[in-house]
Amino acid sequence: MNHSRIALPLVAFLLCGSAHAQIQARIGDVTKLKGQRTNVLIGTGLVTGLDGTGDGGQYAPTMRALAEMMQRLAAPVVTMDELRDADNVAIVSLEVVIPESGGREGDRLDVHVTSIGAAKSLKGGRLLVTPLIYHEPHVSGVFATCRGPLRMVNEESETAAVIDDGATLEQDVMLSFLASGSELLTTFGNTWIKPTERYITLVIDDRHAGWALASEIANTIDTDLSLVADVDRVAMAADPRNVVVLVPEGQIPAQWISDIESLALLMPEGAARVTIDRKSGTIVVSGNATISPVIVSQKGLTINVLSPEPLPDPLNPTFQEQRFIPIDPGGEREARVSNLLVALNRLQVPIDDRIAILTEINRMGRLHAELMFNE
Repeated sequence: MNHSRIALPLVAFLLCGSAHAQIQARIGDVTKLKGQRTNVLIGTGLVTGLDGTGDGGQYAPTMRALAEMMQRLAAPVVTMDELRDADNVAIVSLEVVIPESGGREGDRLDVHVTSIGAAKSLKGGRLLVTPLIYHEPHVSGVFATCRGPLRMVNEESETAAVIDDGATLEQDVMLSFLASGSELLTTFGNTWIKPTERYITLVIDDRHAGWALASEIANTIDTDLSLVADVDRVAMAADPRNVVVLVPEGQIPAQWISDIESLALLMPEGAARVTIDRKSGTIVVSGNATISPVIVSQKGLTINVLSPEPLPDPLNPTFQEQRFIPIDPGGEREARVSNLLVALNRLQVPIDDRIAILTEINRMGRLHAELMFNE
């Protein structure tokens, strides 16, 4: 009889290592500069050339906008009744996203167009020249103009479209990363920050934020760059998400930022977490997720966290469909969750039962990790 074992596919992809393993990354991989974000330009305009699918003469906002446009073109409308058959025009909202790197005068960007009137379809339409403003009302001025033919992007709806490279920036949209110490003091209030100095703030990604990483980033920058800057300290962990970094006098900000972002960083081990997605049947384990001594019995199978696996012999051979598997291969008196999942996989336990087992172990207080569900 052949009792050889066959490898089975894992439902969860596991990366197992030592309990205190560290991963090397760059500071720029886990942070971004405060002020580094996308910006949005907005506007409303008129799409013409529609095949009878526009807003129609009964939609007053469109007709008023059309009348004003014709006035500018020296073709004034005497009465709104003259536009009652204008069903080839639609009023639309416009949105242009400026990337995180900013934009320079003359750059071309895509325009997202959405009907805001009674139009049945924007197919075949063309946007008339329209100015765009910044999305925050306290910032004034025309930042871009847009125009051009519409390209439909959704087969299920013909009231949304895109104009490829349809917007042209009329002025630079540059991002400001530098802040004076007097600005930062109103937020952080630390005496290390000097009112007359210049600083940047590194914002740690949400999934990595924590005092351990913030302190590690600050220490790494201090160790590598304080001598270059000829100061005792160049970085401070202000809170679990923000690290304030001095830009010394005489340093070119762009080069200084580049040097900081390229520094190698030893990532402290993340929080122990078990994340379950019922819909996709995925279990993801991160950090040092462990289980205290426990015996689990589920629908006829038994999992013992601590007992050694019985050695096979002629009277007790090991079969593939075994109902007993230990999950403390190192004899450490505390098994890792990854070991449990491997054992359940070898027993071909259905995903719903795996989730039930983890949930019950957590309820008993034997799971040393945060159990999360992505519903």
